Order: sequence, then C-alpha cells, then structure tokens
Amino acid sequence: MATLRKVCVSAGGNLYRADHPELPKNTYITCMPQAHKILYDPIVYGTKLRRRALECSKAFLKIALNTVPGFKRLGSREISEIVVLRGSLGYQFNTAFEQLFNRYLPQCFVGARRFRISKDEFGADIYYTNFEALPENGFLFTGDTIATGASLGQTLSVTRSELRERDYGVQKLLVFSIAASFNGCARLLEWEERFREWWPDFDIHLFVAEALFGLADNGTDLLFRREGEAIVPQETKRRVEQLYGDYETGFLPGNMCAIFDWGDRNFKPERHLEDVVKFARGSMKAARDSTSKEVLNRISRDAKLALKRLNQPLIKR
Repeated sequence: MATLRKVCVSAGGNLYRADHPELPKNTYITCMPQAHKILYDPIVYGTKLRRRALECSKAFLKIALNTVPGFKRLGSREISEIVVLRGSLGYQFNTAFEQLFNRYLPQCFVGARRFRISKDEFGADIYYTNFEALPENGFLFTGDTIATGASLGQTLSVTRSELRERDYGVQKLLVFSIAASFNGCARLLEWEERFREWWPDFDIHLFVAEALFGLADNGTDLLFRREGEAIVPQETKRRVEQLYGDYETGFLPGNMCAIFDWGDRNFKPERHLEDVVKFARGSMKAARDSTSKEVLNRISRDAKLALKRLNQPLIKR
C-alpha cells in the first residue's frame, strides 16, 4: 500500500513523496504544469513536444536542487547524464543544464534496444556504450519514459560494470520520467541494492511526473487507472476526471495511454498520429460514457488534421 506525503519545494508545482515497499526510498511524484500538456494532449508531437519536454527537464532540475542532498554543491566534473538512446534525447538535459546553470553537461551514451520475449515480458539489448564522461564518485542522472523497465535495467547493468572496471565510486543516481509505470520503477529497488553491494552509501532518487502509472497487459501502455499498480495523487485524479470522465468508472482513465510511444512522438510523428487515430477508432465501440466518446472523436479529428499538415510542403508556392 502506497502513502503519499506532500513535500514543499520552491520550484513550483506540488511534489509528493511516495512510500511503497517495492520502490526506492527516495521516490517522488511531481505534479508539474509543464508535463500536463504532454500527458493530457496526445496531439502534441515533434518540435512542440520537445519544447515542452525541455521545460519539464528544467523544472525537474530545479526540484532536484531543492530535494537531493549535495546536488547544489556539485561541480561540472562531478556529474554526468546517462543518455539512453534514443528516448533520453527527447528530454534535452544538455540544453536544460546550459539554460539553467550556464554550464556544459558531461554525457555518457548507452544504446538500448527493447525486444519482446513473450506476450507480457520484454528484454533489452545494449548495442553501444560511451562512458568517456563518467565521473569519479559523482552523481549520475538520466531521463526517459519507463514502461517495463527493461531498457533502464540493462543501462544500469552496463553502467555498474563500467564503474567497477574503472574502480570508480558513485554517490547517487537521479532518474526523471515524464511517464513511468509502477512496475518498471519497482525494478529500480533491486538495482539500488545491487549498486550498494559495491558502494554502500549509494542511493537512487526517482522523480516521475503526475503519477506512477499502471502498465497495460501489452507491456507498453501507461494507464491512469489500474488496480494494484497506479499510484495517483488526488489532484491528478481531479485533472483526469475533468478531461476524461469519472476516474473510477470512465473508459479512458483505464484504457488510454498517457504517453503513447515516446520515441514516435519525438522522432516519427506520423506513426504516432496514426496510432492515435487507430486507438480512437478501436475504442469508440468499447466506450460507454459520453465523455469518453467526445474525447475520442476530438483526438481522432485533431490527429487526422495534424497528419494532413505533416504532408504539406515545407514552402508553399
């Protein structure tokens, strides 16, 4: 059973500490306005999505400065981002870091490719690594959407191996996710313990936007409502009800993915918009409440219009 406790910070928005035996001790849900237009509007994609994701990353860094012990005292050589290709690219931490602190952000790179093992199980392959910017006894952080946690788990595995091979220390890992499932984030507790086998004082600080979502049976969709999984602050539930109908009984809170495919939304928008149309069309028969039907009609219409705009020439003659 999870308990949520509001934490006061000066960066804006509301921050909740989520206490659950299957999550790292330092797990937080941040209800940041910057994430609302991403999580509640699937028609946001491409350049507009990246602009809003950048604002989310800046807000996260401000929150982390006021929440994570020792963060304010770090120098540039004591911190590095682990860029998980390609999902982390959408978070643009390097730009956020420069705009907030006027500093260069050292970056390590891990190429992780997720694959399906069975109907409800995923694995991940690592096809590329570059740890030239890995700090000695520093802070690491990463940003990505988290569904099953397979890619993040493999990333932490190769990072741990690299630290051991270099005989480096490590203090903390900060994880920020605009959309993350409870199940995927629960895997971080195991990795925190595995890191502590070599670095006893190591800890993970996890920050997720709006909720810890439930993971649908397909292993990809992140749902606002899923019994036994979704951890959702009351203010998030109120936003869901304003947009999608009754939280407990409405069709969309328990069936509409909060993020769809993060990679497609950033880098393959036509495929994302086609998925939105497909979801809306397939859900119209299953939805019973009027609010869900209205929303499905709207997002289908808006996605089709967006697809038409994508097909227009760069310069009209």
